[in-house]
Amino acid sequence: MYFRNLVLSAFVTAIVAGLVFSCYQFFFITPILLSSEIYEILEPINHQIVTWSPTDGMERNSWSFVTNFLLCFAYALILVSAMSIEGSVNTIKGFYWGLAAFIALFVSPALGLPPEIPGMEASQLENRQSWWIMTVIVSIIALWLMVYQRKLYKALGLLLMVMPHIIGAPQPEVHGFVNTDPQAIKELTDLWHQFIVHTTIANALMWIAIGTASGFLTNKFISPLDALEENNS
Repeated sequence: MYFRNLVLSAFVTAIVAGLVFSCYQFFFITPILLSSEIYEILEPINHQIVTWSPTDGMERNSWSFVTNFLLCFAYALILVSAMSIEGSVNTIKGFYWGLAAFIALFVSPALGLPPEIPGMEASQLENRQSWWIMTVIVSIIALWLMVYQRKLYKALGLLLMVMPHIIGAPQPEVHGFVNTDPQAIKELTDLWHQFIVHTTIANALMWIAIGTASGFLTNKFISPLDALEENNS
């Protein structure tokens, strides 16, 4: 019963958050990606590796929702599990949990590695992944220290929060876009700035939806089981 309620709560949360994120993505983010892809410089056909990709329109949007749902489901499982351990969680607390997750998993890494549109120069993937993982882990620990621990540890948490940015995120040798045409650079720069704004809003909405829904469902379907087990014991 406990495991079933946990998984179902995460599943329902993922549907809500996935729909919120996908709808915002459809209206505000996908048009930016499609516009930026126009300026991509393709390699000669004999150097290209042909791979499958969904066609624009319904197929692309459907696969985007599936991907968003699976991502939200994984996040929701983690958040609901953590909330069930915490115990006294409700919708309001869930909102703050979602906000904290947004800061740790998006805002803090994005300060060093902003979201990128197609055609941008980037450093090696392995270096970016390592820095992102380190930043997320350190940010989660930092937030925990600042929220739940005494003043001395709060100061340590603040120091940990800025540590990845003192170290610095891996950057490409040459910043900018693969397409060097001045007009293309101007258009791509504008699209990139829009992309950063809209991906930030989309991720904020997603995490708030995950947090509030997880808090509500945990309080309604999981916490009562904990209370029942305590009474029986």
